[in-house]
Amino acid sequence: MAETTSELDRYLRSTPKSKALWEDAKNYMPGGDSRNSIFWAPYPIFVDHATGCHVVDSDGVDRLDFIGTMTTLVLGHSPKPVVDAVQEQMTQGVVYNAPNAHQIRLAKLLCERIPSFDLVRFTNSGTEATLNTIRAARAVTGKSKIAKVEGGYHGSHDQVSVSVRVNPAKAGERSRPDAMAATEGLGEGTLDQVVVMPFNETAVAREILESHKDELAAVIIEPILGSVGMLPATPEFLTMLREFTKANGIILIFDEVISYRAASGGAQEYYGITPDMTSLGKIIGGGFSIGAFGGSKAIMDLYDPTVAGGPRVAHAGTFNANPVTMLAGAATLEELTPEVYRKLAEMTEYLRAGVLQVGADLETPVQVTGLGSLFGLHFTGQELIGYRDIAAEDSAFRHQVFLGLLNEGILMAANLVGAVSTEIGEKEIDAFTAALRRVLERALTPSG
Repeated sequence: MAETTSELDRYLRSTPKSKALWEDAKNYMPGGDSRNSIFWAPYPIFVDHATGCHVVDSDGVDRLDFIGTMTTLVLGHSPKPVVDAVQEQMTQGVVYNAPNAHQIRLAKLLCERIPSFDLVRFTNSGTEATLNTIRAARAVTGKSKIAKVEGGYHGSHDQVSVSVRVNPAKAGERSRPDAMAATEGLGEGTLDQVVVMPFNETAVAREILESHKDELAAVIIEPILGSVGMLPATPEFLTMLREFTKANGIILIFDEVISYRAASGGAQEYYGITPDMTSLGKIIGGGFSIGAFGGSKAIMDLYDPTVAGGPRVAHAGTFNANPVTMLAGAATLEELTPEVYRKLAEMTEYLRAGVLQVGADLETPVQVTGLGSLFGLHFTGQELIGYRDIAAEDSAFRHQVFLGLLNEGILMAANLVGAVSTEIGEKEIDAFTAALRRVLERALTPSG
């Protein structure tokens, strides 16, 4: 395969203003960065403006957006229903020191759509949402440990910053993964509070869980492993988790911050498996910072401030349920009818078919994972079961393809995961597959 130099050279030539902005940013932010998930080598593009499914960088390069701010913008950039609602609210105040009616509108939409939601509370990020589900589980069960899968990402608080993107060579056996710190600075004893199991390996995971069943407060799972490649859980795996947790009085948490795109009721509706609690974020805020968590009334009543002595589990936040975000979220969800979800899934299937055809034509292995409007590209012929299969892929080739797509006017996440918005149709997808074909033809042409 050709060296990555040509794609890198193209990228450097087309992004001088982005590079200059990045150099300036380094004077005030470490590495010029404040969000690791959107930093890539040698430096990221800096966006000037965006509309619909188009993102224009500081050098004036227009790219088709196939990631939508890490899957958030399901209606594309600046959709009229959201912009109109937000602009009207901005003239009436941005945030208040008292509740607003808009939070009821969004809460009602979520409770009506999501099978596990009797009641819901709002936060400002998915991280806060997963933190609160775990805290509630501990309060209910009186236990402390949680179980998660290797490769599962649930935000940046200590308890879940374990075994996310680890080096498999240092993380124990595949069937018995060790709990590994995902970052420096975790509190003492954090790793001892987390049981790690392999994703989609039902029998092995069940054995691990059974050996810790008396210690576990919760099992938390992404029904679709988002940050490591949009890898869906098998129905058998999720069914086992539901049966195990129910039999042992353990709280099952679905982290649907990403997978809520799978259906109007999220992945739990798609799979027909209802957890005890669910955490949300991203698309439910219409482009504004948001998180939410909910579950049965019995669990959510822990947060009820009207009970004698006050809530058993405290939860506050200056910007929780602020009117701008609540309106943006409600306006977004009201656009997401069953027909819209169906169309999004159809367009993603059209993309999948196009990508697979490119791979077949060029005789190079490629797989397209995902559900609903979520997808991931994987250049391997190996069966993809869990995190370690993703980790075994050629990361240098993946980055070459990523830079190549940027050079061809396509924006994805650096790990080649993406999401289709309502602004993307067959024309844009044809442009995507044509761009991918050109990138792969360059990559597969011997150098020299």
